[in-house]
Amino acid sequence: MAWLPVDALESGMTLAADLKGPDGNMLLPKGIVLTESHIASLRRRGVSRADVGDGASDALPDAASLDPAFLEAGADYVSRRFAANDAEHPAVVALFEAAVLQQARALAAGVPIPPDFIPSPRAESLSDLFFREEGSVKDLVASEIKLASFPDIYFKIRQVLDSPISSPSQVADVISKDTSLSAKLLKLVNSPFYGLPHRIDSISRAVMVIGGQEISTLVLGISALNAFKDIPPELINMRTFWEHSVAVGVFARLLGAAAGQGGAERLFVAGILHDIGRLVLFKKMPHAAVEAIYYAQANGLPLHAAEEEVMGFSHPLVGGLLLRAWKFPDALVSCVACHHKPTGCTGSLEPAILHVADIMAVAMGLAPPASSTVPILHAAAWDLLGVAPERLGELAEEGLAQVDDIVSAFFPVRKN
Repeated sequence: MAWLPVDALESGMTLAADLKGPDGNMLLPKGIVLTESHIASLRRRGVSRADVGDGASDALPDAASLDPAFLEAGADYVSRRFAANDAEHPAVVALFEAAVLQQARALAAGVPIPPDFIPSPRAESLSDLFFREEGSVKDLVASEIKLASFPDIYFKIRQVLDSPISSPSQVADVISKDTSLSAKLLKLVNSPFYGLPHRIDSISRAVMVIGGQEISTLVLGISALNAFKDIPPELINMRTFWEHSVAVGVFARLLGAAAGQGGAERLFVAGILHDIGRLVLFKKMPHAAVEAIYYAQANGLPLHAAEEEVMGFSHPLVGGLLLRAWKFPDALVSCVACHHKPTGCTGSLEPAILHVADIMAVAMGLAPPASSTVPILHAAAWDLLGVAPERLGELAEEGLAQVDDIVSAFFPVRKN
């Protein structure tokens, strides 16, 4: 054990034990890699010291301490993800270095490089239920999901939010009646994702601390996930899909904070819903969706670009139309619809944040195998954030430490 005063803590150190506050509530879990934001938060909360073990043996290895062979193998593997990007852009360079380090650490820990993805042969035999010759993309969305497919909680929350006389207590009362949803929300609120100094043990308390509008946004996002439960497993592993979506939400929230942008919950929900249009395509156009996957792999393209070539439209447009039909907030709809072309949207900072967050998740290997090519970074979108490129590695590590806990809370099914 090596207890160090807070002022002696450094970014990159790893907690050797759960860090608890004076009241016994957990602040940060064992194993988390400390960042500058963690340390600043501990100072604000009056924490005096933390157990970071014996230093090097507990911390993740840096590039200098890893076998060069692992770094070389990691770079060779990761470089394929970045094939479509400008290798000289500072943000791309920073993400590439972070991804290589992560892959090298995995190799050093005995985790092999995964094999190349090959769609299931059964996927090719699936029949499309919608053809582009039969109507527009709006017809595709209209034919797929109706509001009646949503759980009751969605309608109840919408009713409360739409009422000019609603109160936070009404929001809490509606959510509390759904025990499964309440449990998921409380697990999220009490995770390092929020880093609250005291444990939240009720939805009413969560509403008071986080805010009624913010909690409602989370509820609407989680409700939307329940509308998609019958995607053919030949097309996608849903656990991996949601892992990517949660990672984008986590990175969006961190990037938003780094960029001085509010709306943290909206950014997180935009992340978990950003690829929801892909699920519509998988359900209504499975054969075309597989054709797009093959096209992307053969041409080294991000999947959304291959969808444009094969189908004439891509999943962001479908997702945006879907969320608009479901009466999600306009700012969230714009984020989802524009996350691959962020500068084309009014109020483009939040779409730009989501755009970079998606790139970060794919770069760090948190993406379904079928969409493992890093989307092309729009330089103008990156410039809008005003974040130093060297911060990306730190934010990536901070986000990776949060993703597994959140995925486990929302989607307990194990990966195949």
